[in-house]
Amino acid sequence: MKPTNKAYAFLYCVLFLIIIQGCSTKKIIVSDQPIAGIEISEIIKNSQRKNFTFQNLRSRVKVKFDNGRLTQNISLSFRALEDEILWISASMIVPIAKILISNEKFIFYEKFQQTYIDQNLSKASKLFDLKSPVKLLQNILFGNPIIDINKGNWDRIQNSNYYVLQSSEGIQTTLFINPKTFQLDQQRVFIPLLNSLVTFNYKNYKNIDGKTVPNEILVSYIERNKIIKLNLEYSQFDFPENLNFPMEIPSDYKRKTLDEIVK
Repeated sequence: MKPTNKAYAFLYCVLFLIIIQGCSTKKIIVSDQPIAGIEISEIIKNSQRKNFTFQNLRSRVKVKFDNGRLTQNISLSFRALEDEILWISASMIVPIAKILISNEKFIFYEKFQQTYIDQNLSKASKLFDLKSPVKLLQNILFGNPIIDINKGNWDRIQNSNYYVLQSSEGIQTTLFINPKTFQLDQQRVFIPLLNSLVTFNYKNYKNIDGKTVPNEILVSYIERNKIIKLNLEYSQFDFPENLNFPMEIPSDYKRKTLDEIVK
């Protein structure tokens, strides 16, 4: 084959690949305002492209807790192995507690009363139909939908500022998706068993190493006349190749259960 023919053959291959790519990939739809005729499936596809993923993650988080009677500021050191482990070390000037959560176990200890919890999560996971407690918490913390947006049925609620999707079965979840960025600006979860509403507002998204994450999360828990607010502000993110999750409980601490804490 002549060099010229080879060049054209290469060009034809490149053009063919471009055409195939163009036919198989939906374009991202961008608009300052919600598009009236857009299909729910297109909203979901464009939103999923914004889901935050990682392998190893390390961060620092400033937390402000307010229940109307008490306000506290807590600093967290946070580490995560995607979908498998969450590790948190909390401090108020001095270290006060550590938490390690896997899909099988919840381990916690605090230094004030010198107590700890080391409990299997299988019972709770079955009760609430949770296959991956870690993934659920990750979704809350990093601006992904709490439930799998590909599963179940969704209804679109008309709104002049957002694409609003509401689950039509199971625990009622409402997603407020930004029409310009397709990032999740807010999600609400109504829990019938507790007659309570939890709202997560995601603010100040930023790009870190090609990954887009919210810099601030405002959480509100409303149950009858009780309101609890959490303000989480991330101060840094990095994605190390390796992480450790130190969790050594002092031998003289007293064991408790999750049921005792809840009561």
